[in-house]
Amino acid sequence: MVPTVDTVSQNSSAVNAPAGADDLGLVDDAHWSLEELASMSSLRGSGRVLTLRVGHGADAVDRCLRQAGYRVGRLAVTRESSHLPQAAASFLPDAIYVTLDDPIDACIDALEALACDPRTSDLPIVALLPREIPDGVIEEAYARSGCDFLRLGGSHVELLARTHLLVRLSTRALGLGTRPLGPPERPEAANDEAAGTRLDLRDGATGVYSVMYFRHRLQQEVARAHRYQRPLTLLAVRCPAALRDDAASRLASVLADACRNVDLVARIEPDLFAVLLPETVLERGGPVVDRILSEAAAAGMPCRIGTAGLGAPGDDAAYSAGSLLRLACGRADE
Repeated sequence: MVPTVDTVSQNSSAVNAPAGADDLGLVDDAHWSLEELASMSSLRGSGRVLTLRVGHGADAVDRCLRQAGYRVGRLAVTRESSHLPQAAASFLPDAIYVTLDDPIDACIDALEALACDPRTSDLPIVALLPREIPDGVIEEAYARSGCDFLRLGGSHVELLARTHLLVRLSTRALGLGTRPLGPPERPEAANDEAAGTRLDLRDGATGVYSVMYFRHRLQQEVARAHRYQRPLTLLAVRCPAALRDDAASRLASVLADACRNVDLVARIEPDLFAVLLPETVLERGGPVVDRILSEAAAAGMPCRIGTAGLGAPGDDAAYSAGSLLRLACGRADE
């Protein structure tokens, strides 16, 4: 039986709950003995947990985790979610909890932003659910972020056990062991470490975005295009000359000059670049393709370009990010 606030005995072991735990029903009932509760709650945390919710100020979740020895950071969920991954990454969390509350759309946007950004996508992300929440909200949150879920209103032991597991998995995956409590370390800047780390957002040879960042942005932009029924065009630029880093750098400059500030250029293979054009129907990407082909040829770097788009004639509007990329690359190699 999972203990909940409805089964609390006023004179039972609930007195052993961490301070503030009863605010959200994070308490235990008489099915747990005093000795069992003491053994479960005495596991001292040594990790870092970031909580996100609408509004400011600590709540029962924060107080419960701090009482258990975790270092807890807080961010407020706002209508603009694009800043959250950078702010979250600067805390260097081992796990992230996002409470789903009104406005629900802003909370789910926050989940999606964290799940799709390479600075936070490899961290455990858990949506904390109020006791009464429609199934459709849970389904949308999972579809857009692939997050885990934990329902509030149960035992505080459930929260602590889940947190203990996530922190152990996170630190072990990073090869850090148990991270001691102490002042926050300075977050590394992009490209401070070897390519392939989670903060590596740029291709070292050309300065355009890395394949890791591109794949996350492509997934995010495809999801947004489907959700709001907006156009999206993807170009795959295959250039054998780009196998040399000097030629790749020149081609990257050609691609950047041909694009708007809102477009995204990435190197996804040594001789393959991708250009993502949000809010652009496939037919209107023609001038960009012509300009790239012309300028690349003039620079001695002939290339082939494959195109794919959402909502374009002959292209299935239900394309996923992966299938859209495969289609564009396949057309570039024809």
